[in-house]
Parts: sequence; C-alpha cells; structure tokens
Amino acid sequence: MQVSLRPTNLSEFKGKQEIKDNLSIYLKSCLTQEKPLDHCLFYGLPGTGKTSLAYIIAQELNRRIRIVQGSSIQRNIDVINLAMTLNEFDILFIDEIHAINPQCIELLYSIMEDFVIDISLGKDFNSKITRINVPQFTLIGATTILGKIPQPLEDRFGIVFNLKTYELADIIDILKSSMIKLDMTLTDKELMLLSENAKGIPRNANRLIRRVKDFRISHETLSVHKILKKLQIIDKGLDIDDLAYLKAINDVKRPLGLKSISQLINIDVNTIETKIEPYLMQKQYVNKSISGRLLTNKGETFIKRYAV
Repeated sequence: MQVSLRPTNLSEFKGKQEIKDNLSIYLKSCLTQEKPLDHCLFYGLPGTGKTSLAYIIAQELNRRIRIVQGSSIQRNIDVINLAMTLNEFDILFIDEIHAINPQCIELLYSIMEDFVIDISLGKDFNSKITRINVPQFTLIGATTILGKIPQPLEDRFGIVFNLKTYELADIIDILKSSMIKLDMTLTDKELMLLSENAKGIPRNANRLIRRVKDFRISHETLSVHKILKKLQIIDKGLDIDDLAYLKAINDVKRPLGLKSISQLINIDVNTIETKIEPYLMQKQYVNKSISGRLLTNKGETFIKRYAV
C-alpha cells in the first residue's frame, strides 16, 4: 500500500502561513456558529495544494466531502443530480471548476446563493417553475485558470485563495515531512538539491522524493544528482520538455506563437500554457508578447549551457 504524503490537517500543511491563519479563523467561526463554511475558490498552478486544502477543511470540520471534476458537469441534469446527493453541511469539491459547461453555470448561482434550484417542468405554455430546496453546503472550487471563471460565479465565493509557488524553505519542510513518512534518510544537501528542482511545487517535490526512494532500493549509494539526471531533469527543475520549448524559440530567432511551438516540440497547447510556461516566465527565461514568445538573456544563457 502506497504511503500518502498528503497533509491531513492544517498543522501538517507546510507554508502559506497567512492562508492557514485566515482559514483557521474561518473554520473556528463556522464551527462556533454551527453554519456551513462560505463557498471557497482556490486558484493556482497544479500541485500547489488546492485539493489538499479541500480535504483538510472537510477533516477540520468533520464533514463529508464529495469530489467531482468540472469536466463531468456538462448538462443541467448533472448539476441537479449532484445537488440532490448532498447532505446538510457537506463539502462539495469541484476540481478544475472552469471546465464546467457554461450553460450549467447559471444553475449554480441560485444553488450557491440561496440553496435552491428552480426547475422548469412541462413544455411551452404548460411549463411551470418548481423550486426545490437544497441542503446548506460548502462549494469549494479549484482552478488553474482563474480567467476562465465567469465573474458572477467568482463573486459568489466568499473565500478566495491564490496558491502561488512555495518558497524554498517551505519545500524543504515538505520534503522533511515526506522523508519521515517514507522512512528515508537524506542529508541536508540532498534535501536542498531536491528542493531546488521542485519548481516551488509540493507535488513535484513529493514525486522526486518517491523516485529517490525507488532508485535507492536497488542502488543504495546512488547520488541524488545522478537520480535527477536519470529522471531527465536538467537544472533547477527544468526537464527535457522545458529545454525543447526554449530550444524551439531560440532556433527561430524571432517571436514564436504558441501553436507553432506546439507543432515544433509535439506537446499540446494546454500543457505548454499550464505546465511549461508559468515556471519559465517566473524564472524570467521567456517573455510573452502579442507577437509571440521570445527568450530573455537568461533563457539564451541557459540554452547555450545545456542545449546539445
């Protein structure tokens, strides 16, 4: 059975102290008043703790959590069926909430605001509006693309958190906790090396430490540096896909559009936008403009050093 590295309560959740402090206050207020927590919206890069926070909220409040993907909500009946499965004070977590069919989103407004569903029964002149009450619950939405959330939907979330990438010290703390759970021993230098290659994302850090454990079961003395090379990680978390992206732009020597990059490196546009570009832009390797993507001096230096 695989050991879970996901934190189970707020005290185990590393980093993001301001978010934790505020959330702790909201949870205490909610329990004291015996009411549902306000609807929450978490946005940020994949792997930054949005799902973990949803689980933690359910755990701290001792309430049931129901998890669905936004892409699975494509018809009004999907929303209605989902609402009908909820009990009083349940947590409904919708991951990638921006993927809900826009035609379904309006139905969510009355559910979130007034805990009711207005359903039209019958056809044409014989149709009647029937109002159905929904148990009071908390909707937690998570998204990697906040800009795709309609403003009226965003406005109905009382609590909004931006989960940005983590500081190096926080990633080290996460790895130390995971090291104990995995029954491993790593030196401070090894922890630092893993942290520097996690791109500031807890999920990346935990994936790396699991791979180190895998390799060391067969090769006890294999260095973390060599393990990272075997994982095709080049430097500071950049891998061969990042390198291919940078090299494609560098080879053209002019601003390059997203679709052109996608065709050159054979990686879909969505993966480039959500998984590759954010970190490269954060590290100032790439500039994005109306005319396309162009390498910065840092990006050109990286390519000169690592491109074969």
